[in-house]
Amino acid sequence: MARVSVEVPAEVVGRVRETVLLLYEATAESLHLSLRAHSEGRGSPRELHDHRVRLAQLDELLAQLGWPAGAPPDGLELGGPSELLHDAFYGTLIDAGERLAVTATSAWRGELPLERVQHAAAEVLALHRLLRLLESVSSSG
Repeated sequence: MARVSVEVPAEVVGRVRETVLLLYEATAESLHLSLRAHSEGRGSPRELHDHRVRLAQLDELLAQLGWPAGAPPDGLELGGPSELLHDAFYGTLIDAGERLAVTATSAWRGELPLERVQHAAAEVLALHRLLRLLESVSSSG
């Protein structure tokens, strides 16, 4: 897995951090289940290793994203395995797309000003650009 670095714009750093925390939680839960299976004689040592490696990689990303120190940094150069950054950025994009859909529906109903749709769409586009940048960096490295 190639290591890459990409500049994460300030407007999405907090959202990426939220997604990395969710990935960490899911990986920790998977490790827990694998440990239980291993203790019952049906687990795989390779699976345990893979979960532990991913947790360490996620922990490194969280440190770069300013967690648990408090507020995430304004913008940063985020480095890590390209596959892991891809997962984090895509997860963040999916969440942003869902927020855009909810915001657009609320604006259509007159519950929110139309400008909120533009803000939510800008977040989706920023994440799309980030994924394209990651793709470019990953293919050139």
